Amino acid sequence: MFLARCVPGGEIPVFLASALSHLALDAIPHGDSGIGHWIHSAPDRKTKLSRLLPLSIADQIVALIVFLILLRSPAFLSVPLPLLLAGAIGSMAPDYLTGFRDLLPRPPTWVEKLHRLHERCHFHGRDPFSALTGLILQALLLLLVCVFAFGRV
Repeated sequence: MFLARCVPGGEIPVFLASALSHLALDAIPHGDSGIGHWIHSAPDRKTKLSRLLPLSIADQIVALIVFLILLRSPAFLSVPLPLLLAGAIGSMAPDYLTGFRDLLPRPPTWVEKLHRLHERCHFHGRDPFSALTGLILQALLLLLVCVFAFGRV
């Protein structure tokens, strides 16, 4: 949503910038490597999906709530809704693509290539954060974003 305020050119550049920001931010450890390992170490596709879907749904609910909260902030009142939606959707597009890939028994080659790019962008060292610490850190960052967005006039 912040990129929607400053990236010129309309929805497509905002979408692309937001997707690229997702990939760049995935390179920073944020406590999700243990969760990812747990999901991807499932013995079969059904187990993998039974682990993935509840987490994905919870993630989407939180994202929607944060989006709706930020939508009411002074920082975004002057930004057209299509730009804000392009930024929000673009920022989640790499994860949507991975989820789409995981749902398909045989994903198309282009989906597989984009998924591999997404995977290469993830932090691959020893994650310094546990899942709980990562969630707390991300919640604090969301709180700071909300304070910043509502503190601006």
